[in-house]
Amino acid sequence: MRVRVGIFVGILVISLMLVACSIMENDKASQQRVESVETRAQMFERSEAKYPVPYTENFPLRGLLVDYTERQDLLNHPWYTYIFSDTGAITHYFVSTTLPVSTSAFLSSTEDWVGNNYGNLIMTAPSLDGMFYGGAGGTTGNNGWIFKDASTGTMCVVYGMKILTLDAPLILETEPILIQAQS
Repeated sequence: MRVRVGIFVGILVISLMLVACSIMENDKASQQRVESVETRAQMFERSEAKYPVPYTENFPLRGLLVDYTERQDLLNHPWYTYIFSDTGAITHYFVSTTLPVSTSAFLSSTEDWVGNNYGNLIMTAPSLDGMFYGGAGGTTGNNGWIFKDASTGTMCVVYGMKILTLDAPLILETEPILIQAQS
């Protein structure tokens, strides 16, 4: 009986020592994290003291994004898309009714709502043009562009091409891509 009690007490002591070591390691890791966060905050304070955040007044980049979004919203606004050859020469162009859209764009989200202890999180959200774009969960390649021909309304998809799109034509001697209207 004494042997059993001795073994039990020995196992209990060893278990308590292991638990205590584990707690000390967790405390050490927790303390390390606290110190790292404090160090990072101190470094940020020093950098901000040396280079304060500027007070901006004009916000030209935001203005550009507003103009971009407003132009995307125009109906039947011509967009001139130029196709480059592998040597960099512009070979052709086409006129579309919208900016070409990536084949990685979707009308519905490619992500799900994820539940956790804090409630539900949305993994992706639509952009201001009302579409979700590929990325995490996106299944299509990013090498295709969809557009609608301005003169015929034909749906076109261009894959693997280097393109440049403007909302005004370039001054070039380049042939347009002409699509025969369906009768």
